[in-house]
Amino acid sequence: MANPSRAPVERALQILETMNRASNLQVHEISSGTGIPQSSVIRLLDQLITAGYVDKISRRDGYQLTSKVRRLSWGFRFDDIVAEVAAPLMSEFTCKYRWPVFIGLADGDQVIVLYGTAAESAVAVDPLVHEVPTPFLMSALGKAYLAFCPEWERKAIISRLLMSRRSTDKLAQEPGTLRHILQTVRKTGYAITDEGLRFKSVGVSTEVADARKRATGLAVPVLSQDRVIACLSLRFMRSVIKDTDVANRYLEPLKQLATEIAEEVHRASAQ
Repeated sequence: MANPSRAPVERALQILETMNRASNLQVHEISSGTGIPQSSVIRLLDQLITAGYVDKISRRDGYQLTSKVRRLSWGFRFDDIVAEVAAPLMSEFTCKYRWPVFIGLADGDQVIVLYGTAAESAVAVDPLVHEVPTPFLMSALGKAYLAFCPEWERKAIISRLLMSRRSTDKLAQEPGTLRHILQTVRKTGYAITDEGLRFKSVGVSTEVADARKRATGLAVPVLSQDRVIACLSLRFMRSVIKDTDVANRYLEPLKQLATEIAEEVHRASAQ
């Protein structure tokens, strides 16, 4: 049994460690795995939810860790693994197809663009980026993530977006429209940058804002089992090529790139 006098921080960390061993757990399972009384587990889970490290899926399915727990890893970041293994594969893609590609991961209520091959593309208009935020509901990366992530995760993300005051998150208040958009993404297999994002410049550099006006993204998920571990976006200019032509020419190669990245991430994480 757990020592009742044990510090709350130690108990919270033990809960996180236990939850990390399964995709989702109920209160009694966490209590059994940690030896912490259920009443204390509930109280600590509420605090972890407030801090953004845990999401409550439902009464039946229990609780799930969020992507924010990655920030707790000292000397190791899952983001770094993804970017490291994806970079050479993305470079090969850009060398072959010319267009730049970018990779992003979900982080709370935004997607963070980790890496892109703009410097290696003769036709790129986007600047070099590192950990640049992009909105879920208007970017190709964000819509691809939401369309293919598990339902519990999608609901949790949308719940956070409903509390946002950012103009880029307003679509969360239109569940019918959002549902239709995501169904279309799942049907076609890819997402396209919302036209309205071209005119959004708050929170980004002048270079990124200028690139948004000129370039559009076509994004696909990087899938590992039933989870989206990242998303890929091919950036192109509508003044040069149509959305449908991009999909016809590059969707399958981009999906293949996503598969290769997922395999390499799995291999690197298992080492």
